[in-house]
Amino acid sequence: MQDNPNPKDRPALPLKGYSLMDFQPDPTVVGIAFDTEQGPFMFVANREILEALGQAFTHKAASMPSQQG
Repeated sequence: MQDNPNPKDRPALPLKGYSLMDFQPDPTVVGIAFDTEQGPFMFVANREILEALGQAFTHKAASMPSQQG
């Protein structure tokens, strides 16, 4: 797989949901499945990455305006 440093060349898929699951081959990582219109995309992350993602998502969400219904 070739590295692509330009995120504009990558598709942006709206998230429909997510799942966190134990990753049986390695208890030091967790599986993260993001559900999209094109199906689920699976990733694995260790504790440090999971904690950093949680902080980044919380910080970003706090700076966003609320969605008007």
